[in-house]
Amino acid sequence: HPMIKKPLALKAICEKMTVRVEDFEVIVGNKGVEFCGNGVYPEWGARYLWIADAINNGEWTLEDDGYYHTPPDALVHQTMKPEDFEYLTSITEYWETRTNGAQAAAWKPDFYDELESLCATPYTAHNIGLLTLPLGHDVAGYEKIIRVGYKAIHDQAVEWMEDHRGNLMGHDVEKYMFYKAVQIASEGAMILGKRYAEKCYEKMETAPTEERKAELKMMGDGLMWISENPARTFWEAVQGIMLYQVFIQQETQIPSPALGRFDQYVWPFLERDLAEGRMTMEYAQEIVDAFFLKCNCYYSAAPEAVTIITGVGNTYQHTTLGGVNRDTGEDATNPVTYMVLETVGRLKLHDPTISLRTNKNTPDKLWECALTVSRLVGGLPLFQNDEVIIPALMKNRGFTLRDARDYGIIGCQEIVGCGNDWPAGNGLHPPNATIYWSVILDMALNDGCNPMNNAQASLHTGYLYEMTNIEQVHAAFEKMIRYIFRMYISIQNYTEYISMYTCPQVGYSMSIEGCMEKGKDIVVGGAKYNAFGCTATGLATVADSFTTIKYMCFDKKLCTTRELYDAFMANWEGYDELRQTILNEVPHYGNNDPYADMELKWLIDLYVQMCSEVSGARTDIFTPGLYGAADHVAQGYETWATPDGRLAGTPIADAMSPAQSRDVNGPTAVFQSTRCFDHHSFLGGMALNLRMHPSVLSNDESSAKLRDMTKTYFENGGLEVQYNVVDTDTLRDAQVNPEDYHDLVVRIAGYSAYFVELDKDLQNDIISRNENVI
Repeated sequence: HPMIKKPLALKAICEKMTVRVEDFEVIVGNKGVEFCGNGVYPEWGARYLWIADAINNGEWTLEDDGYYHTPPDALVHQTMKPEDFEYLTSITEYWETRTNGAQAAAWKPDFYDELESLCATPYTAHNIGLLTLPLGHDVAGYEKIIRVGYKAIHDQAVEWMEDHRGNLMGHDVEKYMFYKAVQIASEGAMILGKRYAEKCYEKMETAPTEERKAELKMMGDGLMWISENPARTFWEAVQGIMLYQVFIQQETQIPSPALGRFDQYVWPFLERDLAEGRMTMEYAQEIVDAFFLKCNCYYSAAPEAVTIITGVGNTYQHTTLGGVNRDTGEDATNPVTYMVLETVGRLKLHDPTISLRTNKNTPDKLWECALTVSRLVGGLPLFQNDEVIIPALMKNRGFTLRDARDYGIIGCQEIVGCGNDWPAGNGLHPPNATIYWSVILDMALNDGCNPMNNAQASLHTGYLYEMTNIEQVHAAFEKMIRYIFRMYISIQNYTEYISMYTCPQVGYSMSIEGCMEKGKDIVVGGAKYNAFGCTATGLATVADSFTTIKYMCFDKKLCTTRELYDAFMANWEGYDELRQTILNEVPHYGNNDPYADMELKWLIDLYVQMCSEVSGARTDIFTPGLYGAADHVAQGYETWATPDGRLAGTPIADAMSPAQSRDVNGPTAVFQSTRCFDHHSFLGGMALNLRMHPSVLSNDESSAKLRDMTKTYFENGGLEVQYNVVDTDTLRDAQVNPEDYHDLVVRIAGYSAYFVELDKDLQNDIISRNENVI
């Protein structure tokens, strides 16, 4: 049974995997045999077969160093040993019928063929498949691990089994198997910790200095202790989080779990160390630096096409800072909050993503520090608003006040509980977390046919040129999107049904509040809180299209619906004059113009309503989100031209931002437009990107203006904002002279990246965004 087989495999990995301690490391952990290497997860299907294909077709070549290498101009530079390639090839046939998703792929609900043909979801457009990635993102129970320890978790499981030995009634068998699985997995975690400790002791023998020898002894002793017990010191707490991160990354492929409120978990340990004279702030900063550098060693191998969506290096170890104290509600900023920002800004790290939780009492000093980091590292941190998010968690997800105050951010933007939640906000099996709203718009205006591939839905909506008012346009769109949305949710529920049996995550579950109490794995609802959800990317493109139809055809009568239909169906070829009128005269979302914003609000209200009407076996709570990694570019490739003047194959609007260059009235107008709808509904998270000219943060006075503008937006109900602080000339020069800008970090939508490592389409998308000043 998978509930036993999976932890047995995990324990075997912990016993046999290569453990590395580098000569320069103070925080240890590794996923692969090599430094910065990683393994593959054949149990999750064909996502690893691309490597064999790339080598067999000559894309990767064998070089003098004895490794296969990606081409010199590749966006992602990767290598593989020939013997690893041969082994990988040898196991391919075995895994064809034994993957976690084999059952889901072998038979599908009858309506899936239609959903697949329409290319309005990632299932077919990105060739992802039904069940090829583990269940949703989460914040693991790091605090429990460093405060309780593996031995206590192990003993809790064993005690329950001893109490029920030979006496399993009702659902007790399910609980027994879960607790037995926890026993096995926790033993694996303890073994792994001891093996890292032994490696530190081994390295002591060849340590170049007495200082390094003492440091390795401290590391070995600490690892030996935390392999079973709660952390005692700041170093042990930080290393304990990393050790658990390595453990659960070996259990399952992705997502690399978000790190949650790192500053809140570890500050009490540092505070005690400082008080007792065991630690200096300088060495503590080195430990924080080492921790986040180690996080940057966990990039997974991926085909180059994936970088268009996720970037070259994106581990999804989203880290949340600041916010309020979960017990008192007072501002919880502490020295570690600043230390993490110091690490990101000084080392110019684009990953992990950092979110800064703000509240009405956030110190101005912290605002100043965060905005300085934004100037140094584009798009980091993300600014999140406690005053909106905390009450929303209580109202919409049933969180207690204490748990709501303790929320974290995962993945791109999703808002979740820390160590007590199984939210699946990025889809039950990511990244199938969205439907393609702009594709569906084209279908709704084309009688249910996708003009990109001429696939016809069984549902008919009529043609734009048959519609005589905006209400009919809305009705056609609503009819089509409800139809596809419910098919999409139905497939999500089907895959969850399969994965409840095939994909337990026991190593993860043992740290999540609710699972040990219920004797139940997270994938079947063991967590204290449960939800699932999706995101909508580029709604501004759809809203601007509605505005265009209303303005051009019904209100101003500057063209007929037939003329507009013919124009965008022709991808605007031969209709440039009409297109320029639309681009330059029609109001657009993002300019504080109610005429345009009302269309966005109508769309948002429909989205929220649809989410409230769907449910799953594990939960009835479905959370909407407004973000996307760089999916607006990938979706653009799959989307025909749209009535707002956008050309086929070009990016749609990113996340919840205005369409590229359509916002012309400055950042406050964007904020006002965004506030046309209630942000409290979007616990799936929200990404509002604004590109600011560097002059905005050139001195204390201008920085204060940006701080105050952001605070005002939050006081008026804004949920989130993120700033790219870079001018157009710099971006264009970086395209031409990438060697001069290797550390230029920019925010895409749901992640940040080094600009020069991005696909050119992504680079151009960032350049096309409006450059704001205050």
